[in-house]
Amino acid sequence: MRLEATDGPFVAGSGPVVAGRTLALVMALAGRASYCDELTGDGVQALRERCAWT
Repeated sequence: MRLEATDGPFVAGSGPVVAGRTLALVMALAGRASYCDELTGDGVQALRERCAWT
């Protein structure tokens, strides 16, 4: 996945895009699935599925 912050310069990774506020990206990566609702892009569903494993 390519993570892109919409409120700052953070960009990392490659693949389907997941975009949103930095806080929402970090919290979703930490397994807080509710923050996935704030994210957009083709990679959101895959990230949401990974959050379900935690």
